[in-house]
Amino acid sequence: MARAEPSYRTLRLLCANAAGMVGFLAAYVVAREPGVAAVAAVVLGVIGYVASSVLVDYASSGTKE
Repeated sequence: MARAEPSYRTLRLLCANAAGMVGFLAAYVVAREPGVAAVAAVVLGVIGYVASSVLVDYASSGTKE
């Protein structure tokens, strides 16, 4: 039976979501303004997605034979 390649899209989205939630809460505590907190959440979510993508690419590069 052929082994399927794992999909790391869910991991990337979870990392982005977690980074976005932490960014939102931190920005809201500091600024007390929902608009600023939402922008910070989006920016940190994008950074989290990119960082997790790089990490997944790095981790999966060692498993190819």
